[in-house]
Amino acid sequence: MNKTLLRLGVIAATMTVAVGITGCGTSSTTATGGTPNNVQFIVDTGPGGGSDLFARQLIKIARDEKILTDNWPVLAKPEGGGLGAMAFLKGKPGDSNFISAFTSKWIIGGLAAASAPATLTDLTPIVMLADEIQVVAAPADAPFNTMAEFIEAARKNAGEMVQTGGSPNSVDNLVALEIEKNTGTKWKYLSFDDGAPRITAMLRGDAQIDIGAIPDFADQIDAGKLKLIGVFSDKRVPDFPGVPTIAEQKIDLGEFPDHLQFRGIAGPPKMSDEAVKFYQDFFQKVAATDAWKAYLRTEGFNPTFVTGTELTTQIKDFTDAAKPLVAAMVNNG
Repeated sequence: MNKTLLRLGVIAATMTVAVGITGCGTSSTTATGGTPNNVQFIVDTGPGGGSDLFARQLIKIARDEKILTDNWPVLAKPEGGGLGAMAFLKGKPGDSNFISAFTSKWIIGGLAAASAPATLTDLTPIVMLADEIQVVAAPADAPFNTMAEFIEAARKNAGEMVQTGGSPNSVDNLVALEIEKNTGTKWKYLSFDDGAPRITAMLRGDAQIDIGAIPDFADQIDAGKLKLIGVFSDKRVPDFPGVPTIAEQKIDLGEFPDHLQFRGIAGPPKMSDEAVKFYQDFFQKVAATDAWKAYLRTEGFNPTFVTGTELTTQIKDFTDAAKPLVAAMVNNG
């Protein structure tokens, strides 16, 4: 099935759930601790955005698998690329009825904003559910077939090669800055808010590479217009076995982990242990389903299920790696 139609179907189906179904246990409108009774799922994107689709697909699978019978409406707080969602949760201390899908960009956003209203460390991390595999794409007719070859081309043509991507504060730009620093190379960064102009920039020759998720490039790869030249992961992607990982290409990422983009669930500050366990048990049931595993494969995600100290450690490690890069970028900006 066409992925665009599939995603639109997910949005429509879940919106219908949110307005047309009254599940058991949803009569109360507030909770200050204990077991949630009126869950609302916050996302940092509008309809059709990455976190919105992630949350809606999760809810749909939970309902299809009879794990969830209640109504969990999805509420968008798209301001500031995660800052709005974090601020909203921070304003609900101890309220177990609110959770949000978070990504690693929340860490970057909190570090980059001089007066961020909230950061991920202000919240209660509940579980990490997926590593969103990041890849490097290039035009199909590019004269390089690996990221290492692109770096060598950038070395020979200092300042002339171009990477397109999201905001300057995005993970793809930060990891590029780290690679440039560690390899003694330099290339330009062409920023766009949306994915379509980035693809266009590569296709018309304005940019040579882009870093993103596999679905971002899938249609153009299928059409023979783009190719992959590197994978940010500890192993190759089954659908693209000929594309070497960044580690295999001996490219130094410094303190950055192989996994650049992760997706998880967080709650407000001071969420009770009882509520955290409720959500962890719920998401563990969803993660065990074949439908969830199939969804992750389709989207190019690696399944993970990380909680507790291991989760807080992963968040801290990523924060520590990103902090000096963000500081340098802000100071130079």
